[in-house]
Amino acid sequence: MPVGTISSTKDTVGVAVVNYKVPVLETREEVLENCHRIADFVEGTKMGYPGLDLIVFPEYSTQGFHPTKWRDLCTTVPGPETDIFAEACRKNKVWGVFSITGEINPIGNPYNCFILIDDKGEIKLNYHKINPWVPKEPWYPGNETMVVEGPKGLMIGANVCYDSNMPEIVRDTVMKGAELVVRIQGYMYPSKEQQIKLASIRAWENLTYFAVANMAGRDKVYSYFGHSNIIDFDGTTLAECGTTPDEVTYAELSISAIRNARKNWTAENHLYNLTHRGYSAVENGVASSPYSFYKTWADDPEKAKAICEAMTRSTPEQPIEKIYEEETTLK
Repeated sequence: MPVGTISSTKDTVGVAVVNYKVPVLETREEVLENCHRIADFVEGTKMGYPGLDLIVFPEYSTQGFHPTKWRDLCTTVPGPETDIFAEACRKNKVWGVFSITGEINPIGNPYNCFILIDDKGEIKLNYHKINPWVPKEPWYPGNETMVVEGPKGLMIGANVCYDSNMPEIVRDTVMKGAELVVRIQGYMYPSKEQQIKLASIRAWENLTYFAVANMAGRDKVYSYFGHSNIIDFDGTTLAECGTTPDEVTYAELSISAIRNARKNWTAENHLYNLTHRGYSAVENGVASSPYSFYKTWADDPEKAKAICEAMTRSTPEQPIEKIYEEETTLK
């Protein structure tokens, strides 16, 4: 795709990612003030990029991640925070991806949520992070990948931060039809180099567009490196921010181009070749899975866990509440 434009067409989806300045918030009132700041970003970005169809904000951009007050800042979905975001999307006729950390959960700890709101202000997707970052994140894990039809018919899949470190999560999202995998993250140093490279790798190995929104700046605990980016389905970078808080960058994604590649590419068509192994030598290729661990995992999850623990370690029993009790000096 050509880069450098601020427009989009019927065939392209204009996407912006925000290097949002990490918020340090103490009260629900401060959270709502921050939500209005995010809404202002939606309006300003649409003014600057008239082709904008989808804007993406990072994980933790709504409530931050206060080391001791995180539970006090939790909310519901829908709720007052998403109401503000919905109005911004409706007013500016754009779709938006927003973070809720966390959503009150009646069966346990709160969820870490990826919220997709359409240009009419409707919540189209509420994805719960499947792999919370151990050992610091207290969020209750989700149990399914999610994909939904987005602006102009582009299929959008959700990932949250550490999720994308698991190739299985991205692959499952793509196999459900995602043409754009959106990753919202709150990633800090020293993981900068790995995470920038990972976006290109996940795009390339899954023949998918990949858009990342990351926080920038410092809160009470970490320094976040930004580098929000948008990656083409061949793994090349279309647009990338630096490390400065509140940077925004933009690219347009061609719907016909990715569908053509998935239909017509042979070499490097990783999605087709996955279940058509050796089709140059075997008629129609081999469809059965050769991966013994995944067979075990599907048939006997406890056995798969035992195999994993035999080469790593047993799971510690320390509850997350205990971990946070030991960090009272961060108040």
